[in-house]
Amino acid sequence: MCALAALAGCTAPSGGTEREPGPAAAEISVVRGDRSYPLTVKITKWEVRRHPQLPKGEDAVHFSYRTSKKGMLPEALVELAACAVDSRDVVLLCQAIAVDNSPGEPRVEAADSWMGPGTGLHLSDTARVVLLPDQLRPGVHAGDPKDSDGYVPPSLPAPGDRLRMR
Repeated sequence: MCALAALAGCTAPSGGTEREPGPAAAEISVVRGDRSYPLTVKITKWEVRRHPQLPKGEDAVHFSYRTSKKGMLPEALVELAACAVDSRDVVLLCQAIAVDNSPGEPRVEAADSWMGPGTGLHLSDTARVVLLPDQLRPGVHAGDPKDSDGYVPPSLPAPGDRLRMR
């Protein structure tokens, strides 16, 4: 069995590769490891309110953001973490947002999204919405020992995690 795994180029997951995300801020420049992308993303507005499509009327965080590309991105899709945090920078909820690199896309683009609601979450404690600068997608060759560039993205922060702020 081990010989078959070795022939296939498979390896067991190695421990200790978990990276801590970069410092969070309302405006970030996207990075993938030591490489900077020609992309900045900025939270332009946020509010806690009832989600209009959910019948229970629970609080959710609605936020708007703007992306600015200064050139073609090295990947077709960039995923980033947006997080609602309390006054002590403790995560209430995070979710991934995506920036597409399709040809013809505008250089500056506005978008919006929702976080929540969720059982046991106190989204009314949201003090701000921040972004993490790290590309969350590992790349097309992730896990392939021959072709992977070794980039391991940080995990999406969980409720209760404290973020480093810029």
